Amino acid sequence: MAFVSPSITAYAVEATEYPDLARKYHVSGVPKTVVSGDDGEIEILGALPQDAYIDQALSALSPTALHEDTKATK
Repeated sequence: MAFVSPSITAYAVEATEYPDLARKYHVSGVPKTVVSGDDGEIEILGALPQDAYIDQALSALSPTALHEDTKATK
C-alpha cells in the first residue's frame, strides 16, 4: 500500500531485534500490522487474504483521506 500512496509510510521491524517496540505494540505473533489513521489505530494480526487485509488497513483512514489518496493515484 505504501507504494501506491505518498500518504502511507511502511516499516518492517524484526521483533526479536527490537524488543522495546515489540512490547510497545504488544506483539504476540507475526506478522502484526499497526495502522494509525485519522480515525484511530487498528491492529492486524496474522496473515490475511489480500482483500481482507486492505479492507482492515483502510478502515483506519477517514473517508476524506481515502478520497484524497484516490485522487493522488490517478
